[in-house]
This record gives sequence, structure tokens and C-alpha cells, in this order.
Amino acid sequence: MERPAPGEARMSRAVQPGHATARGELSAGQLLRWIDAAACLAASVDDIQFEETARVGQVITIKAKVTRAFSTSMEISIKVVVQDMFTGVEKLVSVAFSTFVARPVGKEKIQLKPVTLLTEQDHVEHNLASERRKVRLQHEDTFKNLVKESSQFDGKSVASDSVVKATIINVYIRFSDPTCGEEEGTVSTKGTSVQSIELVLPLHANHQGNTFGGQIMAWMETVATISARFLILTFGMS
Repeated sequence: MERPAPGEARMSRAVQPGHATARGELSAGQLLRWIDAAACLAASVDDIQFEETARVGQVITIKAKVTRAFSTSMEISIKVVVQDMFTGVEKLVSVAFSTFVARPVGKEKIQLKPVTLLTEQDHVEHNLASERRKVRLQHEDTFKNLVKESSQFDGKSVASDSVVKATIINVYIRFSDPTCGEEEGTVSTKGTSVQSIELVLPLHANHQGNTFGGQIMAWMETVATISARFLILTFGMS
């Protein structure tokens, strides 16, 4: 494996049985926890698509680097690779970009300084970061409205603050409104509703007592996987 690039942070983890699913594959939730730890995810993360599966005994390496600092936020590039310890072959697992927001202590305002661009790749990513930020801002309001409309069905409000300091987190997922009638030729989603109540422990939070975003996403991914599993069983598949 090549040496870290200037300003790049790296974290490597061996995939153990406790990190894997029943099939011996690294769970997406566990990977999200590691990504959060490496990139200090605080506000948001772009869509993550997994191109490769990591298995028990392989090594995951997460590379994180700040691409651009704005006034109070910064974009972090995340690249995940998996290495087979027997063959030494490396494969790309995922590439994503997260946004980290600097929160002031007290009433003091924060103004981040621009990052130093050392390589040609740094300059390219620095320019692209501005374009990615524009796209995020354009879709932010639309996404919030969609989430708000969805939450009206189960009577649960959506918190506007991205920081969670609660002691108990309720994760609730369902495929559709169970009160709707079933259409001919469709598969019923009744019985796919899954609810998980998690107690936030010190190991789930940072030094400020805020729950790690990666931990919350890991809980959500676990519940969503169970819900999807219930739907698959309706097709008679295993």
C-alpha cells in the first residue's frame, strides 16, 4: 500500500467475526461507524454506494482528507479500500464526501481558514468541492420536505438539529402506510415494519456527548436490513 498523501488521514481495521453478517461479510453499519471515526462526520454525507464486499480476515483502509474549507464547514473526501491478506490484492469499496460543521464554543463566531493545496489533485478536488456544495444546498430543502411529509404518517416529528444528545434513540422503519389498500398484482408490505430502541452509551458518543452520526446510521442500516429481509420472505426467497 502506498504512503499517505500529504494531509491525508488513514485508518485500517481488520474485519473480525463481530463486524460481519451471518454470511461473513462486513456489515454496512460497521463500515459506517469506521467512516465516521475517520472523517469526523457531523452534518451530512453524500450517497454511499458499495462497489466491493469485504469479508472476515480482510483489512479495510479508510482514507480521509479535507478538500475544501468554507466559512463554517468543510468537505472531507472519503475513500475505502479492502485488501486481501493472502493475495495482497486491493479493491475499491466506496468513495464518498462528507460535510463537517465547526460548532463554536460559547457565542464566538467561527471562520475557517482556507486549506493549503499541495498537489494538482488537491486543486482539482478544491474546485469540485464548490460545485458539490451547490448541489447539496439545492437539494437540501427538497429532501427536508420529503422527510417531513413521510413523518406525518406516524405522527413523529423530525428534529432540525443534526446533533443528538438523547439517552434513547428510537429507530422506526416501514415500507408503506399499512392503512392503504392493496392493489392487484402487488406484494403486501404488512409485517415489514421494524422498530428498534437503542440506549446511547458513552462508547456511542464523542467527547461532547453527541451521538456519532455513523452510529445512528449503523442502527438505521440494521433495522432497514431486517425490514427488507421480511419483504424478501414474502417472495418465498431465502
